Amino acid sequence: MLAYSYLVKFNVIRPHGQQRWPIGYREMSVKKPLVLIAASAIVLTGCAEPSIEPGFRDLPRPAGFSPSVKEEADANAAGENLTSAQARRRVDEFRVSRNSASQNWPVDSITYKGFRNPGQRAIYLRRSLGRYALIEAKENGAGVALSKVRQVAKTSAPGTSGEWWAGSIHKTDLTPGERNRAISLPEVVSDTIKHSHQIAAFGDLPAIRGTAIQEAKGRFVPEFFAEVSKSRENERATSPAIAAGAARAITDEEEVEFGVRSRLITGGEVSVSQRFTTTDTNRTAYIPGEQTESRTIISLVQPLLRGSGVGQNDSPRRIANMDTQIAVEEFRRQSEAHLLETERAYWNLYVARAVFIQKSHLAGHGQRLASQVRNRSEIDADPVLINRAAALAAQWRADSVRAKAAVDNAEFRLAALVNSPKMGPGNVELLPASAPNGALQILSVEDTLEEIFVNRPELQQAILQYEAALLREGMAANESLPELDLILEASLSGGADGRDISGAFSDSDNGNGHIVGLKFSVPLGFDERDARYKRRRLETIQQERQVLSVISTILAEVNVSANEYIISTQDLNAQRRAQQAAQRDLSTLRNRWNDGVGEGQSIAVFSALLDAYERAQLNEQSVVTARATREIAAANLARARGVLLQRWGLRPQLVNDVRGQPTYKLSKKR
Repeated sequence: MLAYSYLVKFNVIRPHGQQRWPIGYREMSVKKPLVLIAASAIVLTGCAEPSIEPGFRDLPRPAGFSPSVKEEADANAAGENLTSAQARRRVDEFRVSRNSASQNWPVDSITYKGFRNPGQRAIYLRRSLGRYALIEAKENGAGVALSKVRQVAKTSAPGTSGEWWAGSIHKTDLTPGERNRAISLPEVVSDTIKHSHQIAAFGDLPAIRGTAIQEAKGRFVPEFFAEVSKSRENERATSPAIAAGAARAITDEEEVEFGVRSRLITGGEVSVSQRFTTTDTNRTAYIPGEQTESRTIISLVQPLLRGSGVGQNDSPRRIANMDTQIAVEEFRRQSEAHLLETERAYWNLYVARAVFIQKSHLAGHGQRLASQVRNRSEIDADPVLINRAAALAAQWRADSVRAKAAVDNAEFRLAALVNSPKMGPGNVELLPASAPNGALQILSVEDTLEEIFVNRPELQQAILQYEAALLREGMAANESLPELDLILEASLSGGADGRDISGAFSDSDNGNGHIVGLKFSVPLGFDERDARYKRRRLETIQQERQVLSVISTILAEVNVSANEYIISTQDLNAQRRAQQAAQRDLSTLRNRWNDGVGEGQSIAVFSALLDAYERAQLNEQSVVTARATREIAAANLARARGVLLQRWGLRPQLVNDVRGQPTYKLSKKR
């Protein structure tokens, strides 16, 4: 790459003359120790370890879509109603400041790339995209299913009063060698957030991402530096006057420099240093031949184009904040998914216990029927009936054994998700204490489409990733500018004979000097910085489309979850009616059989009775499954709306673990 460069330098100093070493043109009344201490104190700021938690001012609160939702609500209240096409045009505009609100800058121009605050453009486009997505969702009729859910939720679901097995689910079966423990669903959720290894692993991700905040802030932490060197020059003396008649001119020099330097938020670098140089030579230009020089230097290198500006240099910190918040939203998403699985496992245990009770009850009926048929062998039961009754009784007993195994498996699954020591070892029988009566609130009056935009973690992740992409694009635009740096330096100097360092440092006959310069370079073609900028622009466009894709997927998921809840509620009512009809059919056939039938009708009536028992048990199983399905559908709808953690009063919080390391955990809201 070819480049032009230009440097302007001014150094105020006067020739040596007969002085013992170069001294400035006038005395300085300012003491060098005070200058060094004051300058170092200015540089030494911000050395404490920063937090890994995202800064409050750097993120849209409470969530990424919140400003867009509020802007749309305020605009509608003021009578401004944009169409999706009008809102889309705002996303396509590059309005980056109040002074250029109506100007469309070409993205390849130096004027556009040189804009000093890429964060302002990122915020504007993020809010514009969020508002456009909300308006488009409303125009497409999203969120209509929520009103249907609200109507269904007003209809109370049938209670469990007519279900004979409901009370037995919460009672122990007293299996030999087992202990029992009753657990409610809120207790399971509480134990999960305390003991689950999976949620603990999820919480480490935002803590790991948060170290990027410390890394970004650490770029501006001052650093102490020191340099030590020793050199010798041994040259032939070309004149007797050079080395007082000696054949060789020898110069030994020892130099020590130390100080503090730091990057600035403006993109520059400032340093304060102290340099001591001791010279021992036989050259006649040095009188005496051994002397010490002290030089206190304050320097500043400030970019004016590439790498300049607070917005450019603060962007890495803002991106780190957003990446950390994205990880927090990911922790919330993963925690909601884990809690949903835990609720599903809890209700699966409820169903497994209910099915075991129902099948055990059916097995008892089968044993009694087989015994009854054998006793009626001399009346109206032939060998076919006896054999069939015995076979079904054995089959129903086998079904109850498999049902008990399903209960054990459901307990193992729930214990693995919760990881609570209260649920182990394996000989502890878990008794669900909560009933699936839909007691938890499904929807409140203020639940709307806007709430989904604000609460769903995937949407917050997508919109924050879009803003981070905009910031990266702005940084790449600035880095593709020409290099133009301002160089400033000021110094105070003093000297002493011999190796008197303190005398040189406190020399009152100070000299001084300064440097003012410019450094410029520009590529003469399409270089790697331009390629990175083009890639960042394409990534921004891709992320914008990703936001719209995530919104479409989430809204479809909300509609599906809402319909699942509506169907599960209707299915519960239908299954209850079917179970009651099957129970009436069973009672009728049982009464006919108990009253006695003729020899010619015994096979038909008894076969119908056995089928009725099986249908009744299947309908009872369908009822308890429908109840659990309704509870799982309600939890899944809460997750689809992004309020599953709010449903349990939980929120992510940064804490220290047992090793004193930061991590995120779920805690109760206060």
